[in-house]
Amino acid sequence: MWRFFWPQESDSPKPPSFRRDRLALLVALVTAASTFTAFFLSKGTQFLMPGPMTSAHASIENCSSCHSKSGDGKLSWIHGLVAGNPIADSKACITCHKMPETAFFPHGASADVLLASTKRLTKIAATTPEPLSARAQNAAFPAHDVVSRGLTCATCHQEHKGANFKLGKISNEQCRSCHVVKFDSFDGHHPQFENYPFDRRTRIVYDHASHFDKHFPEVAKKDAAKRIPDSCSTCHDSQKDRRVMAVAPFEKTCTGCHLDQITGKERATGPKGIAFLALPGLDLPTLKQKNAAIGEWPEASEAGLTPFMKVMISRTEKGRALINTVDKLNLQDLANASDDQITAVKELAWEIKRLLYALISGKASDVLGDLNIGSGGKLSASLVADLTASIPRDVVVGAQQQWLPNLASEITGGPVPANPQPVANDPEPSNSSAATTEEPAAADTTTPSEEPQSSAETEEKEAPTENAGSAKYDPPACLMRVLGQCLMPAGQEKKAEGANPEAATGKDDSANAKSNGGKEKRAGNLPEPMRAGLQDARPAETSQAASEKAASQSDELLRPTEEELREIKSRGNDRVRAPEPRAIPSQSQAASASPAKTAPVISIESNIDPESWAEYGGWYRQDYAIFYRPVGHKDKFIYSWLFLTGPQAPKGDRSPAAAVFDFLTSKDAQGSCTKCHSVDDIQGKGRVVNFSPASTETKQGRFTTFIHEPHLGVVQNRGCLTCHSLDKSRPYLKSYEQGNPHNFASNFGAVSKDLCQSCHATKKVRQDCLTCHKYHVNGVITPIMQTKIPTQ
Repeated sequence: MWRFFWPQESDSPKPPSFRRDRLALLVALVTAASTFTAFFLSKGTQFLMPGPMTSAHASIENCSSCHSKSGDGKLSWIHGLVAGNPIADSKACITCHKMPETAFFPHGASADVLLASTKRLTKIAATTPEPLSARAQNAAFPAHDVVSRGLTCATCHQEHKGANFKLGKISNEQCRSCHVVKFDSFDGHHPQFENYPFDRRTRIVYDHASHFDKHFPEVAKKDAAKRIPDSCSTCHDSQKDRRVMAVAPFEKTCTGCHLDQITGKERATGPKGIAFLALPGLDLPTLKQKNAAIGEWPEASEAGLTPFMKVMISRTEKGRALINTVDKLNLQDLANASDDQITAVKELAWEIKRLLYALISGKASDVLGDLNIGSGGKLSASLVADLTASIPRDVVVGAQQQWLPNLASEITGGPVPANPQPVANDPEPSNSSAATTEEPAAADTTTPSEEPQSSAETEEKEAPTENAGSAKYDPPACLMRVLGQCLMPAGQEKKAEGANPEAATGKDDSANAKSNGGKEKRAGNLPEPMRAGLQDARPAETSQAASEKAASQSDELLRPTEEELREIKSRGNDRVRAPEPRAIPSQSQAASASPAKTAPVISIESNIDPESWAEYGGWYRQDYAIFYRPVGHKDKFIYSWLFLTGPQAPKGDRSPAAAVFDFLTSKDAQGSCTKCHSVDDIQGKGRVVNFSPASTETKQGRFTTFIHEPHLGVVQNRGCLTCHSLDKSRPYLKSYEQGNPHNFASNFGAVSKDLCQSCHATKKVRQDCLTCHKYHVNGVITPIMQTKIPTQ
């Protein structure tokens, strides 16, 4: 060995190749020694990397952070000699980069989306010529089975290429290696567009052709002050993301023409409010004939059972069965109804009463909080408030007092009149805004058993009581009060004079009148015809009943001595005549002797009907129904009921939820929401009203991306019409008559490839694949850590 490097002089000369080999061996030994020294003296393992990391990953030092088959020691490179699991390495990527479960599918899309896309592209590939360069690439690097094994992150994102390398950059060759449609450039064999950019119909039903040619000119002739759009930018504007051309808010665009249609001012016929609660009309003679006891029920009602009541009654299994039974009946004609149907109608009547009682005695959340329309969970407090539009309790109370005045007695099992007579319908209904409602004072609805009491009864009830430890004047009860004069026995009158001189002079009349709420004073100030009418309305038996009641309470007062009677007569004036004891007074005497129990309620007449009173929205009562009138655009009452019932309301369904949805989305529905907001069928479920506008979130899952902002500066004078040409011949509105949003005809023609190619071509604007296409269709984000506060 030594002689190999240092030959002796006696040795024969060596050829030049020998010297060259000796030098190479020397260099190899020095290299090995240096590598060995660097290997053991270095601190990390970065010298083993095939190249420097990008700036985003420059802080990673350990190979095992990304490579599952690598360790952290200096001999870990030996593990790399055996091929690892590329999927396991890619899982290290998605610990920081949030990806869906389909991360290792092409484009991160689901299998059904990929299948539909493959079928479409296969048809296009059959008519698209394959360039020579694509054939050569496919022959040298076949990639037909790459997708079947799953695409790893490193398939497209290759590290160790330097700090300035862009990991997100993908070459056209990388894209072309997988796609069945092979083309070399956009201005080459790229296939033509297929109905771009329309994937579905617009969420807002807006016919540009009819507005441009008909509605706008008509509005301009009628009212030149109304705002007519000057250009497309009047209604459309690019959002902050610069991708979606959003529609300006309703208040800036459509309110001038359509607000009155929402609030109901322009509705010619039909109610302008939504019937929420009602007392439906029933065939009472038939129910009576069939011995179906429903208790108190108004005969004049012709209202129907509202769909909202059907939903509330259907909260229970029993309620659902009742609604299913009576849904096909005409409740106002039960002549041909079976016994089971009659029984169901009877149970329905009592269920409606229990519903009204629950709304009055409890809270709205108790009735609506457990609707459970397919959701299975309890509704939130805010949603319950929207479902009732914060209906004031007084509205329901006022309706109950008018419709079913004895409801409490019927529900709680208390005494009910033998022949209950419902109160006649009040021509002055209760009105309310969406926030508060003041019920007018009810008219005198006393039954014959509740006639005004006599003065003796009133005196006794209003006499002050004597508290322990205090001395108060306790005046004796009057025998009778005539025209303000209190008639008492002589002995008691003298006692009253000694204890309280004012009592004998009649000065206590004002105090008594005050304690009675000023009733006598108000009655005395009424016009003569009205006061006479009040007197005629009092039955003659009132004073007699009062005298008999007083006799049972005090024998001393109603059995005066002869001396007391003479003194009473001597103290009376010419206008006062004391009646004989236990004598029955005439009707006129009873009327003058018995003051009214309460002053009559003088209602304020108004020629404003309830619908007009609630012109700007809110609650009002009319006939035998409680109505809600929308307060304007984005009415929460309508929105919340559509939101709640839509998913459980397939087209053609007869469930209570579907009844509410169909009622609020019909052609003549109050609010006219579906006049502009389209209704889509949910596959396998119900329906949904498109209240939310298009946004970047709604465009998730698309392979193509387009940003309006940089293109607006090159369209010149034609503006939006440069790319979007209005096609008036298409049946645009016809496509909204069915629920499939992907079966439609657009108002505008599709954008052609030739139009884009005028700029995106060789030696002009960039035309690589990532100019218009994105790989990750659902996006990639970095999640925020959800660190919990440690508990002690």
